[in-house]
Amino acid sequence: MDFTGFDPFREPYLADPYPFFAAARAATPIFFDAVLDHWVITRHADVLAVFRDPATYSAANALAPLVPVCPAAGRILADGGFRPVPTLTNNDPPAHTRVRRLANMAFTRRRVAAMAPFIRALARRFITERMHGGEVDFIRALAWELPALVVFRILGIPDEDVPAIKAGAESRLLFMWGRPTPDEQANLAQGMARFWRYAEGLVAARRADPRDDFTTALMAARDGDAPALSEQEVATIVYGLLLAGHETTTGLLGNACHRLLAEDGVWARLVADPGLIPQAIDEVLRIDSSVIAWRRQSTRASRIGEVDLPAGAKLLLLIGSANRDPAVFSDPERFDLARPNARDHLSFGYGPHFCLGAPLARLEATIVFEELCALKPALTLVPGQRLRYQPNVSFRGPLALQVRG
Repeated sequence: MDFTGFDPFREPYLADPYPFFAAARAATPIFFDAVLDHWVITRHADVLAVFRDPATYSAANALAPLVPVCPAAGRILADGGFRPVPTLTNNDPPAHTRVRRLANMAFTRRRVAAMAPFIRALARRFITERMHGGEVDFIRALAWELPALVVFRILGIPDEDVPAIKAGAESRLLFMWGRPTPDEQANLAQGMARFWRYAEGLVAARRADPRDDFTTALMAARDGDAPALSEQEVATIVYGLLLAGHETTTGLLGNACHRLLAEDGVWARLVADPGLIPQAIDEVLRIDSSVIAWRRQSTRASRIGEVDLPAGAKLLLLIGSANRDPAVFSDPERFDLARPNARDHLSFGYGPHFCLGAPLARLEATIVFEELCALKPALTLVPGQRLRYQPNVSFRGPLALQVRG
Protein backbone atom coordinates (compact mmCIF):
# COMPACT_ATOMS: atom_id res chain seq x y z
CA MET A 1 0.00 0.00 0.00
CA ASP A 2 1.30 3.47 -0.92
CA PHE A 3 1.29 5.75 2.14
CA THR A 4 2.58 8.81 0.29
CA GLY A 5 -1.05 9.68 -0.43
CA PHE A 6 -2.06 9.85 3.23
CA ASP A 7 -4.69 12.60 3.43
CA PRO A 8 -6.57 12.89 6.74
CA PHE A 9 -8.61 15.88 5.49
CA ARG A 10 -10.63 14.18 2.77
CA GLU A 11 -12.80 11.20 2.01
CA PRO A 12 -12.59 8.26 2.30
CA TYR A 13 -10.37 8.78 5.36
CA LEU A 14 -12.79 11.20 7.05
CA ALA A 15 -15.72 8.81 6.80
CA ASP A 16 -13.73 5.73 7.87
CA PRO A 17 -10.01 5.99 8.72
CA TYR A 18 -9.83 2.51 10.22
CA PRO A 19 -8.99 0.50 7.08
CA PHE A 20 -6.03 2.85 6.54
CA PHE A 21 -4.95 2.39 10.16
CA ALA A 22 -5.01 -1.41 9.84
CA ALA A 23 -3.03 -1.38 6.60
CA ALA A 24 -0.42 1.03 7.97
CA ARG A 25 0.06 -0.92 11.20
CA ALA A 26 0.71 -4.09 9.24
CA ALA A 27 2.88 -2.67 6.44
CA THR A 28 4.55 0.54 7.62
CA PRO A 29 3.84 1.13 11.31
CA ILE A 30 5.99 4.29 11.30
CA PHE A 31 6.27 6.42 8.18
CA PHE A 32 7.10 9.99 7.23
CA ASP A 33 4.46 12.11 5.53
CA ALA A 34 6.10 14.95 3.61
CA VAL A 35 2.88 16.93 3.14
CA LEU A 36 2.15 17.04 6.87
CA ASP A 37 5.86 17.08 7.73
CA HIS A 38 5.18 14.54 10.49
CA TRP A 39 6.29 11.04 11.32
CA VAL A 40 3.10 8.99 11.62
CA ILE A 41 3.03 6.44 14.47
CA THR A 42 0.38 3.70 14.33
CA ARG A 43 1.08 0.98 16.93
CA HIS A 44 -0.11 0.94 20.54
CA ALA A 45 3.31 0.14 22.04
CA ASP A 46 4.97 2.97 20.12
CA VAL A 47 2.30 5.57 20.91
CA LEU A 48 2.40 4.52 24.57
CA ALA A 49 6.21 4.79 24.62
CA VAL A 50 5.98 8.36 23.34
CA PHE A 51 3.37 9.34 25.95
CA ARG A 52 5.54 7.78 28.68
CA ASP A 53 8.65 9.79 27.79
CA PRO A 54 7.90 13.52 27.89
CA ALA A 55 11.61 14.30 28.24
CA THR A 56 12.26 12.88 24.75
CA TYR A 57 8.88 13.65 23.18
CA SER A 58 7.74 17.14 24.04
CA ALA A 59 4.12 18.29 24.03
CA ALA A 60 5.19 21.78 22.91
CA ASN A 61 3.67 21.33 19.43
CA ALA A 62 0.38 19.76 20.60
CA LEU A 63 -1.54 22.99 19.97
CA ALA A 64 0.57 24.38 17.13
CA PRO A 65 -1.32 24.96 13.87
CA LEU A 66 -0.62 22.26 11.31
CA VAL A 67 -0.53 24.98 8.65
CA PRO A 68 1.90 27.87 9.33
CA VAL A 69 0.04 31.01 10.35
CA CYS A 70 -0.23 33.39 7.38
CA PRO A 71 0.67 37.08 7.93
CA ALA A 72 -2.96 38.26 7.79
CA ALA A 73 -4.06 35.73 10.41
CA GLY A 74 -1.06 36.59 12.55
CA ARG A 75 -1.98 40.27 12.52
CA ILE A 76 -5.60 39.49 13.41
CA LEU A 77 -4.51 37.40 16.40
CA ALA A 78 -2.02 40.04 17.57
CA ASP A 79 -4.51 42.88 17.17
CA GLY A 80 -7.12 40.81 18.99
CA GLY A 81 -4.89 40.41 22.05
CA PHE A 82 -4.46 36.66 21.54
CA ARG A 83 -1.82 35.64 24.09
CA PRO A 84 -2.25 32.13 25.54
CA VAL A 85 0.76 30.60 27.29
CA PRO A 86 1.83 26.97 27.72
CA THR A 87 -0.14 25.49 30.61
CA LEU A 88 -1.45 21.91 30.32
CA THR A 89 -1.77 20.40 26.85
CA ASN A 90 1.35 21.96 25.31
CA ASN A 91 3.54 22.19 28.39
CA ASP A 92 6.24 19.80 29.62
CA PRO A 93 7.44 18.88 33.11
CA PRO A 94 8.48 20.46 35.41
CA ALA A 95 6.43 23.53 34.37
CA HIS A 96 3.50 21.29 33.44
CA THR A 97 3.70 19.52 36.82
CA ARG A 98 3.03 22.72 38.75
CA VAL A 99 0.09 23.78 36.55
CA ARG A 100 -1.45 20.31 36.50
CA ARG A 101 -1.24 20.01 40.29
CA LEU A 102 -3.01 23.33 40.75
CA ALA A 103 -5.62 22.44 38.12
CA ASN A 104 -6.27 19.13 39.90
CA MET A 105 -6.86 21.03 43.14
CA ALA A 106 -9.60 23.01 41.41
CA PHE A 107 -11.06 20.20 39.27
CA THR A 108 -11.80 17.91 42.19
CA ARG A 109 -13.67 14.61 42.27
CA ARG A 110 -16.23 16.34 44.44
CA ARG A 111 -16.79 19.01 41.82
CA VAL A 112 -17.24 16.38 39.10
CA ALA A 113 -19.51 14.16 41.19
CA ALA A 114 -21.65 17.13 42.15
CA MET A 115 -22.50 17.60 38.46
CA ALA A 116 -24.34 14.26 38.20
CA PRO A 117 -27.84 15.54 39.14
CA PHE A 118 -27.49 18.47 36.74
CA ILE A 119 -26.32 16.21 33.89
CA ARG A 120 -29.17 13.76 34.51
CA ALA A 121 -31.83 16.46 34.63
CA LEU A 122 -30.45 18.04 31.46
CA ALA A 123 -30.29 14.73 29.59
CA ARG A 124 -33.82 13.82 30.66
CA ARG A 125 -35.17 17.22 29.59
CA PHE A 126 -33.47 17.15 26.19
CA ILE A 127 -34.61 13.60 25.48
CA THR A 128 -38.18 14.31 26.56
CA GLU A 129 -38.55 17.66 24.84
CA ARG A 130 -36.47 17.18 21.70
CA MET A 131 -36.40 13.48 20.82
CA HIS A 132 -39.97 12.75 19.80
CA GLY A 133 -42.17 12.92 16.73
CA GLY A 134 -40.29 10.67 14.34
CA GLU A 135 -36.78 11.30 13.03
CA VAL A 136 -34.46 13.60 14.97
CA ASP A 137 -30.80 14.60 14.75
CA PHE A 138 -29.23 13.28 17.95
CA ILE A 139 -26.32 15.71 17.66
CA ARG A 140 -28.47 18.83 17.53
CA ALA A 141 -31.04 17.47 19.96
CA LEU A 142 -28.57 16.53 22.68
CA ALA A 143 -24.89 15.91 21.95
CA TRP A 144 -24.06 19.41 20.64
CA GLU A 145 -25.41 21.38 23.58
CA LEU A 146 -25.35 19.18 26.67
CA PRO A 147 -21.55 18.92 27.12
CA ALA A 148 -21.22 22.67 26.63
CA LEU A 149 -23.83 23.41 29.28
CA VAL A 150 -22.06 21.05 31.68
CA VAL A 151 -18.65 22.68 31.26
CA PHE A 152 -20.32 26.11 31.39
CA ARG A 153 -21.79 25.25 34.78
CA ILE A 154 -18.35 24.16 36.00
CA LEU A 155 -16.60 27.28 34.68
CA GLY A 156 -19.37 29.67 35.70
CA ILE A 157 -20.57 30.74 32.24
CA PRO A 158 -24.20 31.66 31.38
CA ASP A 159 -26.13 29.10 29.31
CA GLU A 160 -27.08 31.61 26.62
CA ASP A 161 -23.44 31.81 25.47
CA VAL A 162 -23.51 28.27 24.00
CA PRO A 163 -23.77 29.34 20.31
CA ALA A 164 -20.91 31.85 20.61
CA ILE A 165 -18.64 29.40 22.41
CA LYS A 166 -19.42 26.57 20.00
CA ALA A 167 -18.59 28.87 17.07
CA GLY A 168 -15.32 29.87 18.73
CA ALA A 169 -14.43 26.25 19.43
CA GLU A 170 -15.04 25.31 15.80
CA SER A 171 -12.80 28.17 14.66
CA ARG A 172 -10.00 26.96 16.88
CA LEU A 173 -10.43 23.31 15.87
CA LEU A 174 -10.16 24.07 12.16
CA PHE A 175 -7.37 26.64 12.63
CA MET A 176 -5.17 24.34 14.75
CA TRP A 177 -5.93 20.89 13.39
CA GLY A 178 -7.33 21.56 9.92
CA ARG A 179 -5.74 22.66 6.66
CA PRO A 180 -7.31 26.09 6.00
CA THR A 181 -6.35 28.33 3.10
CA PRO A 182 -4.88 31.77 4.00
CA ASP A 183 -8.30 33.40 3.54
CA GLU A 184 -9.97 30.73 5.67
CA GLN A 185 -7.22 31.07 8.26
CA ALA A 186 -7.79 34.82 8.51
CA ASN A 187 -11.53 34.30 9.04
CA LEU A 188 -10.91 31.62 11.65
CA ALA A 189 -8.38 33.85 13.42
CA GLN A 190 -11.10 36.42 14.03
CA GLY A 191 -13.20 33.80 15.79
CA MET A 192 -10.20 32.62 17.83
CA ALA A 193 -9.40 36.16 18.96
CA ARG A 194 -13.01 36.64 20.12
CA PHE A 195 -12.84 33.26 21.83
CA TRP A 196 -9.66 34.27 23.69
CA ARG A 197 -11.07 37.63 24.76
CA TYR A 198 -14.10 35.82 26.16
CA ALA A 199 -11.82 33.64 28.33
CA GLU A 200 -9.87 36.68 29.52
CA GLY A 201 -13.10 38.49 30.31
CA LEU A 202 -14.38 35.59 32.39
CA VAL A 203 -11.19 35.53 34.47
CA ALA A 204 -11.36 39.30 35.01
CA ALA A 205 -14.99 38.98 36.09
CA ARG A 206 -14.11 36.25 38.62
CA ARG A 207 -11.28 38.34 39.99
CA ALA A 208 -13.80 41.10 40.68
CA ASP A 209 -16.60 38.77 41.78
CA PRO A 210 -15.37 35.34 43.03
CA ARG A 211 -17.92 32.51 42.87
CA ASP A 212 -18.15 28.81 43.62
CA ASP A 213 -16.90 27.67 40.22
CA PHE A 214 -13.81 26.14 38.63
CA THR A 215 -12.53 29.45 37.29
CA THR A 216 -12.51 31.03 40.74
CA ALA A 217 -11.01 27.86 42.24
CA LEU A 218 -8.16 27.95 39.68
CA MET A 219 -7.34 31.50 40.66
CA ALA A 220 -7.35 30.57 44.36
CA ALA A 221 -5.41 27.27 44.09
CA ARG A 222 -2.18 27.12 46.09
CA ASP A 223 0.47 24.42 46.48
CA GLY A 224 3.05 25.22 49.14
CA ASP A 225 5.69 27.64 47.92
CA ALA A 226 4.89 27.06 44.22
CA PRO A 227 3.68 30.23 42.47
CA ALA A 228 -0.06 30.55 42.07
CA LEU A 229 -1.47 30.55 38.56
CA SER A 230 -1.31 33.91 36.84
CA GLU A 231 -4.44 35.35 35.29
CA GLN A 232 -2.95 34.64 31.86
CA GLU A 233 -2.43 31.00 32.82
CA VAL A 234 -5.97 30.73 34.17
CA ALA A 235 -7.35 32.34 31.01
CA THR A 236 -5.37 29.84 28.91
CA ILE A 237 -6.77 26.88 30.85
CA VAL A 238 -10.30 28.25 30.53
CA TYR A 239 -9.69 28.85 26.82
CA GLY A 240 -8.59 25.23 26.46
CA LEU A 241 -11.58 23.85 28.34
CA LEU A 242 -13.90 25.94 26.18
CA LEU A 243 -12.86 23.59 23.36
CA ALA A 244 -11.67 20.32 24.88
CA GLY A 245 -14.23 20.44 27.68
CA HIS A 246 -17.16 19.91 25.34
CA GLU A 247 -16.17 19.24 21.71
CA THR A 248 -14.53 15.93 22.56
CA THR A 249 -17.57 14.88 24.62
CA THR A 250 -19.92 15.89 21.81
CA GLY A 251 -17.86 13.58 19.61
CA LEU A 252 -17.95 10.81 22.22
CA LEU A 253 -21.74 11.01 22.55
CA GLY A 254 -22.21 11.01 18.78
CA ASN A 255 -19.82 8.12 18.20
CA ALA A 256 -21.37 6.17 21.08
CA CYS A 257 -24.93 6.67 19.87
CA HIS A 258 -23.96 5.56 16.38
CA ARG A 259 -21.95 2.57 17.54
CA LEU A 260 -24.37 1.32 20.22
CA LEU A 261 -27.30 1.44 17.82
CA ALA A 262 -25.39 0.04 14.82
CA GLU A 263 -23.94 -3.01 16.58
CA ASP A 264 -26.27 -5.99 16.37
CA GLY A 265 -28.06 -6.62 19.67
CA VAL A 266 -26.01 -4.17 21.74
CA TRP A 267 -28.76 -1.60 22.38
CA ALA A 268 -31.19 -4.28 23.53
CA ARG A 269 -28.58 -5.61 25.96
CA LEU A 270 -28.00 -2.14 27.42
CA VAL A 271 -31.73 -1.51 27.80
CA ALA A 272 -32.07 -4.84 29.61
CA ASP A 273 -28.98 -4.24 31.77
CA PRO A 274 -27.94 -0.56 32.08
CA GLY A 275 -25.13 -1.68 34.37
CA LEU A 276 -23.23 -2.55 31.18
CA ILE A 277 -23.18 1.09 30.03
CA PRO A 278 -19.82 2.11 31.59
CA GLN A 279 -18.16 -0.87 29.90
CA ALA A 280 -19.89 0.01 26.64
CA ILE A 281 -18.56 3.57 26.85
CA ASP A 282 -15.00 2.34 27.25
CA GLU A 283 -15.39 0.03 24.29
CA VAL A 284 -16.68 2.99 22.25
CA LEU A 285 -13.68 5.04 23.39
CA ARG A 286 -11.45 2.21 22.19
CA ILE A 287 -13.05 1.40 18.87
CA ASP A 288 -14.33 4.85 17.85
CA SER A 289 -12.47 7.55 19.78
CA SER A 290 -13.41 11.21 19.43
CA VAL A 291 -9.66 12.01 19.42
CA ILE A 292 -7.99 9.83 16.81
CA ALA A 293 -4.61 11.56 16.61
CA TRP A 294 -2.35 13.75 18.73
CA ARG A 295 1.06 15.36 18.32
CA ARG A 296 4.49 15.40 19.90
CA GLN A 297 7.97 16.61 18.92
CA SER A 298 11.28 14.91 19.71
CA THR A 299 13.78 16.85 21.78
CA ARG A 300 16.70 14.65 20.74
CA ALA A 301 17.55 11.85 18.35
CA SER A 302 15.61 8.74 19.30
CA ARG A 303 14.43 5.36 18.10
CA ILE A 304 10.83 4.16 17.94
CA GLY A 305 10.34 0.57 16.92
CA GLU A 306 12.82 0.01 14.11
CA VAL A 307 12.97 3.65 13.01
CA ASP A 308 15.58 6.23 13.95
CA LEU A 309 14.16 9.72 14.36
CA PRO A 310 16.15 12.97 14.35
CA ALA A 311 15.93 15.64 17.02
CA GLY A 312 13.07 17.99 16.25
CA ALA A 313 10.99 15.33 14.49
CA LYS A 314 7.27 16.10 14.57
CA LEU A 315 5.13 13.08 15.42
CA LEU A 316 1.50 12.35 14.61
CA LEU A 317 0.31 9.69 17.05
CA LEU A 318 -2.62 7.78 15.55
CA ILE A 319 -4.54 7.01 18.73
CA GLY A 320 -7.41 5.55 16.71
CA SER A 321 -4.97 3.06 15.22
CA ALA A 322 -3.30 2.22 18.54
CA ASN A 323 -6.72 1.47 20.00
CA ARG A 324 -7.25 -1.25 17.40
CA ASP A 325 -3.80 -2.81 17.57
CA PRO A 326 -4.18 -6.62 17.52
CA ALA A 327 -1.02 -6.90 19.63
CA VAL A 328 -3.04 -5.49 22.54
CA PHE A 329 -6.72 -6.11 21.72
CA SER A 330 -7.94 -9.47 20.47
CA ASP A 331 -10.20 -9.28 17.41
CA PRO A 332 -9.79 -5.48 17.56
CA GLU A 333 -12.23 -4.56 14.79
CA ARG A 334 -15.10 -6.17 16.71
CA PHE A 335 -17.17 -4.28 19.27
CA ASP A 336 -17.09 -6.41 22.42
CA LEU A 337 -19.14 -5.46 25.48
CA ALA A 338 -17.20 -7.99 27.53
CA ARG A 339 -13.70 -6.98 26.42
CA PRO A 340 -11.57 -7.36 29.57
CA ASN A 341 -8.95 -4.75 28.67
CA ALA A 342 -11.08 -2.09 26.98
CA ARG A 343 -9.63 0.53 29.34
CA ASP A 344 -6.18 0.00 27.84
CA HIS A 345 -7.23 2.40 25.07
CA LEU A 346 -5.28 5.65 24.73
CA SER A 347 -8.20 7.95 23.95
CA PHE A 348 -7.51 10.08 27.02
CA GLY A 349 -3.76 9.99 26.52
CA TYR A 350 -1.42 8.55 29.13
CA GLY A 351 0.97 9.72 31.82
CA PRO A 352 1.43 13.34 32.88
CA HIS A 353 -0.90 14.64 30.17
CA PHE A 354 -3.75 12.20 30.84
CA CYS A 355 -6.96 14.10 30.09
CA LEU A 356 -8.02 16.30 33.03
CA GLY A 357 -11.67 15.93 32.03
CA ALA A 358 -11.75 12.14 31.57
CA PRO A 359 -13.88 11.47 34.70
CA LEU A 360 -16.39 14.12 33.63
CA ALA A 361 -16.62 12.76 30.07
CA ARG A 362 -17.25 9.23 31.38
CA LEU A 363 -19.88 10.55 33.79
CA GLU A 364 -21.69 12.50 31.07
CA ALA A 365 -21.72 9.60 28.62
CA THR A 366 -22.86 7.08 31.25
CA ILE A 367 -25.74 9.27 32.42
CA VAL A 368 -26.86 10.20 28.90
CA PHE A 369 -27.12 6.57 27.82
CA GLU A 370 -28.75 5.49 31.08
CA GLU A 371 -31.47 8.05 30.37
CA LEU A 372 -31.73 7.09 26.70
CA CYS A 373 -32.11 3.41 27.60
CA ALA A 374 -34.84 4.27 30.12
CA LEU A 375 -36.75 6.77 27.99
CA LYS A 376 -36.06 5.53 24.45
CA PRO A 377 -35.71 1.73 24.61
CA ALA A 378 -36.84 1.38 20.98
CA LEU A 379 -34.30 3.90 19.64
CA THR A 380 -32.88 3.03 16.21
CA LEU A 381 -30.68 4.59 13.56
CA VAL A 382 -32.33 5.97 10.44
CA PRO A 383 -30.98 3.70 7.69
CA GLY A 384 -29.05 4.91 4.67
CA GLN A 385 -27.54 8.07 6.16
CA ARG A 386 -24.02 9.15 5.24
CA LEU A 387 -22.16 10.57 8.22
CA ARG A 388 -20.02 13.69 7.82
CA TYR A 389 -17.02 14.78 9.90
CA GLN A 390 -15.02 17.99 10.33
CA PRO A 391 -11.94 18.02 8.05
CA ASN A 392 -9.20 17.97 10.67
CA VAL A 393 -6.48 15.60 11.76
CA SER A 394 -7.41 14.96 15.40
CA PHE A 395 -11.09 15.28 16.36
CA ARG A 396 -13.73 12.88 15.08
CA GLY A 397 -17.48 12.80 15.71
CA PRO A 398 -20.47 12.88 13.36
CA LEU A 399 -21.81 16.35 12.54
CA ALA A 400 -25.34 14.89 12.37
CA LEU A 401 -26.88 11.55 13.35
CA GLN A 402 -30.49 10.77 12.51
CA VAL A 403 -32.35 8.49 14.92
CA ARG A 404 -35.98 7.55 15.55
CA GLY A 405 -37.91 5.87 18.32
